[in-house]
Amino acid sequence: MTLTAFNKANQVVHPVTGEWHYPIMTKYGYVHQPLGDQKGFVRKYKYTHPDTQRSLTVSTGVNSDYWTDEQTKHVGYWRELEAFLKKIA
Repeated sequence: MTLTAFNKANQVVHPVTGEWHYPIMTKYGYVHQPLGDQKGFVRKYKYTHPDTQRSLTVSTGVNSDYWTDEQTKHVGYWRELEAFLKKIA
């Protein structure tokens, strides 16, 4: 891949609604915060629960599918997200 192709690929916009975490987070009542659509190989999205005000940040992309509970600083990988949300619900 040329540097030009790499830079072009790194500018692709990724709407939050198309990301793996969106259906899981919204299922448990979390709302995506208006950081906007993200672009690049690694992206970060923030969600907050409107009732509890608990926030989670999800990082996704090349070797980066993990989440962080902003309250406890607990970090987990993509496969653990739904079980964690179920536990704290």
